[in-house]
Amino acid sequence: MHENILRDSLVTKIFISYTEGSKKQVMRLKLRFMDDKQAYFSAVTPENYEKPNKKLPAEIKIYTVDGVYRTDVTINDASVTYSEIFFEVSLPKVYEFIQHRSSSRNRTELPVNIKYNDGFEISATTYDLAIGGLAFYSKEQFSSIYKRLPAILTLTLPTTIWTKAEDPKIVVETLFVRERQEDSDEEHFGENLFSYKFVNLSKEAEKTLKNFLINND
Repeated sequence: MHENILRDSLVTKIFISYTEGSKKQVMRLKLRFMDDKQAYFSAVTPENYEKPNKKLPAEIKIYTVDGVYRTDVTINDASVTYSEIFFEVSLPKVYEFIQHRSSSRNRTELPVNIKYNDGFEISATTYDLAIGGLAFYSKEQFSSIYKRLPAILTLTLPTTIWTKAEDPKIVVETLFVRERQEDSDEEHFGENLFSYKFVNLSKEAEKTLKNFLINND
């Protein structure tokens, strides 16, 4: 069974599209609530909007920091107010979201340092790296306050991909995304996998990182 990507904190935006009669509607959604069978979304009411029929087929696209997912759903019901629309949508039984990745995610070991404004630092070795962020394992825990604050991340790259710099680094603002305790990987069993995303990665740094991911695949 696939993990329901709607529960992923890497989600940046959600869209729904459907055809009512001969008119196609596309709206950006905000997730309000979700259980195992259905989800409830809201959207800003567009001009000349017509309420969709019950049991209307639709498609949801979910954008994350490292790819786009889509799935076919059914609109069970919709209610319209002056400013908002509320959708009740049935989710696939096994969460069959098809991923269209926009970047590669590589298993690679690189030194990474994350420093907060108060001086607190995390030093680790990456486990997973993509254009949008990275993940690393740690046996340590840290205060939940740091999971809500921005920090400065410094990623050290191999000197072989640089022509001039002797100490190649990517320095970027970062935000904590999620953590989970490993229970299936024997090597890291019991450790915590921490995920961080890059914020406003520069074009130059993005190009360098992309070249590294391609050549290191």
